[in-house]
Amino acid sequence: MKFTVVIPLYNKSRHIIETVNTVLAQQYPADEIIVVDDGSSDGGAELLEAQNIASLVVIRQKNAGVSAARNVGIAAARHNFVALLDADDLWSPLFLAEIARSISEKPGAGLYATSYQMMDGDDHYSDAVVRGLSSSSDIRLMNNYFSVAASGDLPFITSSVCMNRRALGGKFVFPEREPMGEDQDLWSQIALFSTIVYSPRVLVMYVRCADNRACVNAPPKEECPFSMRLYKYAQGPEIDAELRDDILKYCGSHLISIAKLNIYSGDLSRARAILQDARCWRKPFHKVWWSLIRWIYLVRSC
Repeated sequence: MKFTVVIPLYNKSRHIIETVNTVLAQQYPADEIIVVDDGSSDGGAELLEAQNIASLVVIRQKNAGVSAARNVGIAAARHNFVALLDADDLWSPLFLAEIARSISEKPGAGLYATSYQMMDGDDHYSDAVVRGLSSSSDIRLMNNYFSVAASGDLPFITSSVCMNRRALGGKFVFPEREPMGEDQDLWSQIALFSTIVYSPRVLVMYVRCADNRACVNAPPKEECPFSMRLYKYAQGPEIDAELRDDILKYCGSHLISIAKLNIYSGDLSRARAILQDARCWRKPFHKVWWSLIRWIYLVRSC
């Protein structure tokens, strides 16, 4: 099997060379690397082109957002299996080999994914806390995505997935021009209408201290569109009760995350409004905890 790797790039020249080098270091090599430069102004695309990488294709476009850049790269890919990687994240040399093993063991899924590690600063590393799965290291079908994603950290991120375009039939793309959660929208759609194969091996580094993290610089002030769409879907009469409960818990988890970002940014009134949503009670401990943290911030600001 052959892989295309799609990397959206926007003003991350400090990181992009190291990121692409982790692709070039794969034990199972990628056949094509597509970097979509989304109107950068810091010369990252030029730095890459100066490397003279034979498998590299650089596509330039006016700034249209990360989802548009990913969609352009996926559409341009020459191969069926498209692995995604953000311009500041890093792969273990074994990542594509594990994806290839997953495809061989469980062919025909729409999405293949692994777990990941988070890096906050130079010396602070933490594995994602993924709950709701057995402790087995085996590759498995993930039939309970919403339950797992609502119970701890997200089980995978954009940089730890590979899309099977043939299985997805061109029906699934990243929604564009949304403030946050475009990736969660796509994973949710695939969880509802296709299949996900998951490896719990930690093979990706999610670099959270990198520049231009939109969720930190400008946190959303309300529920993101993907969660609104899921909530509407959960009201349908055809959905079974267990899936409805898992989706509502997932939406509640998202709302608490938005409230948390607003607490850290100092918008305590907005955080309070978000935490008042009844779905937050689907995660009662977290609802109470972040309400308390908000109150502490409020007292300190007086």
